Amino acid sequence: MTIYFAPMEGITDGILRRVHHQLLGGIDIYGLPFHKLTHTLSLTTREKRDVAPEENRGLTALPQALTRNPEQLIAWLQHVSAWGYACADLNLGCPSPTVTKRGRGSGLLRELPALRGFLDRVFAAPLPVPLSVKTRIGYERPEEWPDILALLSAYPFAHVTVHVRTTREQYSGGIHPEAFDLALRQGLPHPVYNGDLRTPEDVRALLARCPGTEAVMIGRGLLADPALARRIRGGPAASDEELRTWYTALYEGWAARFQPTIALGRIKKLMEWPCENNIPQKRLLRRAGDIEGCIAAALGGRPSK
Repeated sequence: MTIYFAPMEGITDGILRRVHHQLLGGIDIYGLPFHKLTHTLSLTTREKRDVAPEENRGLTALPQALTRNPEQLIAWLQHVSAWGYACADLNLGCPSPTVTKRGRGSGLLRELPALRGFLDRVFAAPLPVPLSVKTRIGYERPEEWPDILALLSAYPFAHVTVHVRTTREQYSGGIHPEAFDLALRQGLPHPVYNGDLRTPEDVRALLARCPGTEAVMIGRGLLADPALARRIRGGPAASDEELRTWYTALYEGWAARFQPTIALGRIKKLMEWPCENNIPQKRLLRRAGDIEGCIAAALGGRPSK
């Protein structure tokens, strides 16, 4: 099974990708946070750094674009090829209102004729690298999925990542795995499942329901348990010592790149996931004033050996 690490803005930068790959592994492909394309194709400082080949040396990364302009996407793919990447991704999954109100991300799912015209123009061009796509199963309702599925199946995407929620459901609504089952049954090329995979048991349940599943994309599950991909492959859970090393390496990397205050804020944001359902741990995390206090919170107060 292919395992993707989902990109998450403000957390899964190059430092996290490299540290995760070196210390915990289990990931085949790391997604990059999207580039919001403009008519000049100018990238922010963060975007330039994130896509730089040296930022992702030693691992396989997937750049991602957010646009509704076919010419922008085609031109960006030329840059992706020059940067040395083997594939690139189109974001039709972002549910943020600031994105969708401009008809980008999953906002394009409201306008299937416009989406078809966009993709017709993109795939009419000779693309320098294969293009994949990430999508939601609808904008308002899951019942929109058959039409979206039929549309996406008409194009030669390298793979299609299906987040099994609608735009309206954001990240907390109930999931609809039957939508992925339909994609498998109707022969969607190289589908990748995405949505609420938090444990190896969740993946086993997915495979029992959808036995043709070849790939999964995991985001929040890996933030809560950075050894999750390893565990899915039959390896061990992370030890306390591994987790201490993981958090310390992230903090030191972020402190060197930014400053200690920013690094501590990033670590706290990341640690919200392993502390998600534990109120005492969350209180300890909020009160922590240094990396040692944050690690103690994330580990439930367990002492260092």
